[in-house]
Amino acid sequence: MKKLFQKLFPTPAKFEDRTVLIVDDNEVDRKLIAKTLMKMGCRVLTAVDGEIGLHIALSETPDLILSDCHMPNMDGVEMCRELKNSDETKEIPVIFLTGDTSPSKVVDCFELNVDNYMCKPINSKVLMSQIEDILTEHLPSVK
Repeated sequence: MKKLFQKLFPTPAKFEDRTVLIVDDNEVDRKLIAKTLMKMGCRVLTAVDGEIGLHIALSETPDLILSDCHMPNMDGVEMCRELKNSDETKEIPVIFLTGDTSPSKVVDCFELNVDNYMCKPINSKVLMSQIEDILTEHLPSVK
């Protein structure tokens, strides 16, 4: 009965006033992650490469960025480097979601002070837990 009640009368989304930017050249990955984020109540922005992601991040100032490392035009690492060098965006938390497991790439990313580095395929429950932790930690006004 409780599950039926929850389906008929869902509780308000916990992160309805938060914006997450997904930067990934893989359309399937963007859509899957966006769908889950929307269920959490987040406003979702997407970009197909680091250049577009940088532009969106500078103009929209999202609360969190999820980015792949390897993309055309500008990769995720370069985008993150630009964001971390800007006073307006340096505090935005970043999680890298990538298939690159090379130790040098992991070190490059953590040297940029990113919040996490997760290798694909991503476990959606683990990712959503990380997102919730970061949004709650960095944005303590979330209830």
